[in-house]
Amino acid sequence: MRSKSEYFEEEKLGKAYDMKILKRLWPFMVPYKAMLICSCFLVILITLIDLSVPYITKVAIDRYIVPEFDIRNSKFKIEGSKIRYFKVNIADTEAKAIVLKYPNHFRIHGYDALIPFDDLSELETKDLVALRKNDLSGVGLAAAVFLFAILVNFILSFIQIMIMEYTGQKIMHDLRMQLFSHIQSLSVSFFTHNPVGRLVTRVTNDVQNMHEVFGSMIIFIFKDVLLIIGVTVILMGINRELALISFTVLPLVLYGSLSFADQARDAFRVMRLKVAEINTRFSETISGIKIIQLFRQEMKNYRDFEKLDHEHYLAGMRQVRVFATFLRFMGFLDVFVIAV
Repeated sequence: MRSKSEYFEEEKLGKAYDMKILKRLWPFMVPYKAMLICSCFLVILITLIDLSVPYITKVAIDRYIVPEFDIRNSKFKIEGSKIRYFKVNIADTEAKAIVLKYPNHFRIHGYDALIPFDDLSELETKDLVALRKNDLSGVGLAAAVFLFAILVNFILSFIQIMIMEYTGQKIMHDLRMQLFSHIQSLSVSFFTHNPVGRLVTRVTNDVQNMHEVFGSMIIFIFKDVLLIIGVTVILMGINRELALISFTVLPLVLYGSLSFADQARDAFRVMRLKVAEINTRFSETISGIKIIQLFRQEMKNYRDFEKLDHEHYLAGMRQVRVFATFLRFMGFLDVFVIAV
């Protein structure tokens, strides 16, 4: 069995970001450049739809559910201008009859009549439906557009995920085959100094982690950047003051994200180290079981593995704590911005 000191190479974690390694991965992506470009184009469309969905909701509320009517700039002189009013055009015979039916609720000026939104509940259902038939049609149209946007978003997201998963699997297939070919070309001395478990981890777990980078992380980061830019532009266009207030938490978000990235990266790399050590211990235990039993070292080997497994557990719990802290911190900032 190898001693702890023989894992020295495994503990050289290196730099967090190594551009040389990223450049070496680029040739694996070149054959699938068209699919990557197509996926990026789909992400742009999906982001635009994601931005349009809340805007459709805004239009439905402000234009049809609670239409905005500025009493201060109107011909009506009413105290308590903060009250929201519903305007009715009494040039329509049916609408005029309803207005005259409730003289205590409407205020008439020319061809327009106003009623507070709170008083609409006191009207009969058929009268309320008649007054707001245009609003009901508008809400129905907004709902149809909303559902159509959700459906298109679902279809495009499905296609984009399938393209990226296929591309990621093909890239990892090529990488895995090249790694396997490279391992077979190495000298016997290399296998003497590198345990089997470590090599298995490199060819399986680490390659799978690379698949997550190609299959999801790159696209998610690209989408999130577009989403942030789009939300910023829309907020600045709708209400600049409110947008600037919302942006006051960006320094905290940036600080939390960078801090989380450092801690999560360290926790993940320690987990990666422990997985490699566990695989190595399993491999050596199975291959050397005769020697272990011959010298009655089962209990010692068990204690060594128990210690290693506990270290893996602590590394996993550290990763969980990092994620839990980050999510709660982001949740707090979210609630804080809404409250402000």
